[in-house]
Amino acid sequence: MLTITLRRRTLLAIAALATLAAAGIAIAAWSTSTSGNAYSKATTASAIALSDASASTSGDLYPGGTGDLKLKVSNPNSFPVRISSVSLTSGGTITSNVTACNTGGTGVTLTNQSGLTLDLAANAVATVLTVSGAVHMSSSSDTNCQGAVFTIPVDATAASN
Repeated sequence: MLTITLRRRTLLAIAALATLAAAGIAIAAWSTSTSGNAYSKATTASAIALSDASASTSGDLYPGGTGDLKLKVSNPNSFPVRISSVSLTSGGTITSNVTACNTGGTGVTLTNQSGLTLDLAANAVATVLTVSGAVHMSSSSDTNCQGAVFTIPVDATAASN
């Protein structure tokens, strides 16, 4: 049997070299990188939709008084929108379910509104929004206009929010 005697210093040096060799193997790796183009695409906005809000309209008009405008709006977009203005459609005529309220001087007017912050959630369906004090009734409105429902054609401007 052959006996090899190693000094403590030699044994420590061999252990240190073995540790360094193992670390070098563990650290060795191939790396790479690249440059190029990635992509994203903007969606196309769909128009918001107005529908009949007469069922949620309260009777707050009276001769010489103001009332609220009710908008029933749907937002088909996958992002929220904010309505910033509402105005009478160009050439639009406010009508009523009562004929006596459709004659000159006995009807209703709309004050165009801007600077509004009426928010609609993404994919909102049939949300009723209120524009306070936007509708006015003539002081000479016919007494037959009591309980009448007025249809007001409007243009609403909205943007992503």
